[in-house]
Amino acid sequence: DGKTFNTETQDDYRRFEAECPGIYQTIASIRERLHADTALRDRIRKKYQIKNTVGYSVNALVDFEHPLDILAHLLVGAEGTLAFISETVMHTVPDYLFKSTSLLYFPDIFTACRAIVPLNDSGARAVELMDRASLYAIENMPNLPAVIRELPGNAAALLVEFQENTYIELEEKVNSFLQAVPALSLLHAPVFTSNPKEQEYFWKVRKGLFPSVGAVRVSGSTVILEDVAFPVEKLGDAILDLQGLFKKYEYNNAIIFGHARDGNIHFLITPEFNSPAEVTRYDYFMQEVVDVVVNKYDGALKAEHGTGRNMAPFVETEWGGEVYDLMKQIKYAVDPNNLLNPGVIINEDKNVHIKDIKLLPTVEHEVDKCIECGYCEHKCPSRNITTTPRRRIVIRRELKKMEIRGDKVNHKILSDQYQYDGMDTCAVDGLCATACPVDINTGELIKRLRRESHSPFANKTALLVAKNFGLMVWGARFALKAGSIMNKLFGRRTMSRITKGMKSLIPDMPLWTDQILAPPSLSVINKQINNTATEKIIYYPSCISRMLGSNVGDKKNLMEVFMSVSKKAGIEVEVPQNVFGSCCSQIFSSKGYSDANKYMANVFIDKMWEASKQGTYKIVIDVSSCAYSIKNMRYNLTDENKARFDKITILDCVDYLHDMVMPRQQAVNKRGSVMVHPVCSLQKMNTQDKFVQLANHYAEKVTVPKHAGCCGMAGDRGFGKEGSNR
Repeated sequence: DGKTFNTETQDDYRRFEAECPGIYQTIASIRERLHADTALRDRIRKKYQIKNTVGYSVNALVDFEHPLDILAHLLVGAEGTLAFISETVMHTVPDYLFKSTSLLYFPDIFTACRAIVPLNDSGARAVELMDRASLYAIENMPNLPAVIRELPGNAAALLVEFQENTYIELEEKVNSFLQAVPALSLLHAPVFTSNPKEQEYFWKVRKGLFPSVGAVRVSGSTVILEDVAFPVEKLGDAILDLQGLFKKYEYNNAIIFGHARDGNIHFLITPEFNSPAEVTRYDYFMQEVVDVVVNKYDGALKAEHGTGRNMAPFVETEWGGEVYDLMKQIKYAVDPNNLLNPGVIINEDKNVHIKDIKLLPTVEHEVDKCIECGYCEHKCPSRNITTTPRRRIVIRRELKKMEIRGDKVNHKILSDQYQYDGMDTCAVDGLCATACPVDINTGELIKRLRRESHSPFANKTALLVAKNFGLMVWGARFALKAGSIMNKLFGRRTMSRITKGMKSLIPDMPLWTDQILAPPSLSVINKQINNTATEKIIYYPSCISRMLGSNVGDKKNLMEVFMSVSKKAGIEVEVPQNVFGSCCSQIFSSKGYSDANKYMANVFIDKMWEASKQGTYKIVIDVSSCAYSIKNMRYNLTDENKARFDKITILDCVDYLHDMVMPRQQAVNKRGSVMVHPVCSLQKMNTQDKFVQLANHYAEKVTVPKHAGCCGMAGDRGFGKEGSNR
C-alpha cells in the first residue's frame, strides 16, 4: 500500500502497529504460537544449523521480538514477494591481513569430503570443493598447476585458505593442519602460497567454474544450477547419491562444486528441453533430488540462492505443512492480492518447475558461450547508461526467440532499440573479457555486427579514407587549429556550442570538448636524437598524438616529452618517414570497416618493416590502445606481412619506459604525489602492474582509483556518441 518504515527510527515501530494492524497482529500471533510450540521452534532452529534459504526466513520469527524487526528480516531472501527494500545499513567486518592458500588433490570426492572436518578443526576459513568434471573445464587455463591435467578420472580438489590477523597465528593454523595431512590420503603434498597474485588467480578459477562449464555445453542446451546443503559429516555420502542420480538420468556432463566448509554444494546440469520427454526426464530427476536432500539427509534445497519458482513446489516438502502454512499466512497478510512477484516461494502449482523453462537458443558463438553470470557487468562503461555485455547478449537471444516465433512486429521494435542501446554505446574495449571466466569479448561481437550492418558504399568510403589517411590527418589538424582560433576570438565555449548545434542536424557530428587544444607542433619528430647512444628505437607517434597531443600553456607536447625522456635515458630515437599515411587501424576496426582495417594494417607493417630495418630495432608506440591494436592485428595481414609481423618487436610506451628507460634512471628526483589510471588496453595487455611500478619509481606517493576502468571514449567514438564517456 506504499507505506514505508525504517528500523532505525523508533517512532516507526509504533507507527507500524497503528498503520498496519493486520500485518502486525499476524506476525505477533505467529511468534506467540512458535514460542508456545517448543518442538516446532526447535525444528526451525535445527534447520538453520546448516545454510538454508528455502521459503521465507522463518528464523526471524524466533530470533526477534517486535513484528517490524521480524518483517524486516523476513524480507531477506523474500525475492520481492513481500515488500521492496529501499535502503540497508551493512555491518561490515575487516578482511584478514594474512592469508595462506593451497589446492589439495584427492583420489576421489568422498575422500576429499572426509578432509573437511579436519580442515574446519584446524581453523581453515575457506574450503571449496571441485569435482573432476569441473576441473576438466578449467584445466587448460594458463598459469594453473600442470598436475591438474594429470589427475585421475575420479579425483577431486579442495581450495583451502587460512586467514588470520597476524603471521604467527596464520603459521600456527597452517602447521596444525599439516600435522593431520598423513591421515588424509592426498595425491600430492600440499603447497601453500601467500603470494596475493597466485591467491587471486586460484579464486578467479574457482569463481569461474560455473560459467566455464556452462560455456562448453552443447549449443542450444539450457544451464540449470542448483544449490543444496547437507550436514558436513554427511556431505560425502550425499554427493555420491547425487552422482548416482546424474548417471541414472544420463546427465553425464554434470559437475559438482561448492562451499564444502559449510556443507553447501552447487551442481550444474545442461539439459536440452527440446521435447516433452526431456522435460519429463528433468522432472523425475528433480523429484529424486528432493527426496535425497530432504528425506534422506534432512538437508536444505537452497542454501544461498533464492527459492524462486523452480523450488517453490518443494517448500512444503522441506519445511512440512505447519511451517509452510505460517509462510502462507505471512504472504497473504502482507500481500493479500498476490501482486508482488506472484508464484515465487508460495505456489500451489506442483508442476511450476517444469513450466516456462528459460531456453537458450543457438544464436552465435559469443552468445552461445554465455550463461549470463554477469561477472562482466562492472567492467562496462555503458552499464549505467544503456546496457552491459550480459544484457547485449540477452537481447540477442530474445531477438532470436522472436525470429523463431515469427514475431516480426516486436522483432523490428527491439532491433531498432538495440541499435543505440546495444550497438552505438558499446565502447568495444573488450574489458568485459578480462572479467569473463570464458573470455567472451562482447566488443568483438559488436564489431562483427557493425561490419555486417555496413553497406557496400560505406565500406568503399572507409577504404577511400584509409587510402588517403595522411590527407585526413592534415585536414583534422587544420580543423582543430581553426576551432582553437574560433574559441580565442569568440570565447572558449564557441566550438562546443557550434558542434552541438550542428549535431542536431548531423547526428554523427563530433562534439568539441573544453579539453581540446590546438594541434601540437610536429618539429620534434623530424629530428633524430642521440646518434652516439648505445641503444636505438623506432618511435611511432600515433595519430592521436599528432592531432591531440598538445599540453596547456608552454609545456611540452606528448611527442616532445617522449623525445626528451629518451634523450635523458641515452636512447637514440628515429621517427619513420611519412607517418601521416598510416595508423594502427583501430579507427576502422572499432567501427567494423573490415576492408579499410585490413588495408591500413598492412600499410602499417610495410612501413614498420622498413623503418625497423627488417625487425632489427624495437618499435615504440606512444598510446597504449594503439599498441594493443597493433599487437593484435596479425589476422588482418597478408602472408608476407604475417612473416614480417612475427619478426617485429612492438613496445607499448609503458613497456618501453619500464623495461628500457627506468633501469637507466635509478637516481631521480621524485615528484610528490601522482594519480594514475590504468587504461583498459593496459589491463588487457596485463601491464598495469608495470605502469604502477613506473609511477612509484618517479613519485613518492601513487594513487590508483579502486574502481578505475574504461574511460568510455572508445577512441574517437566518445566525440560522436555521448553517454558512456561522461
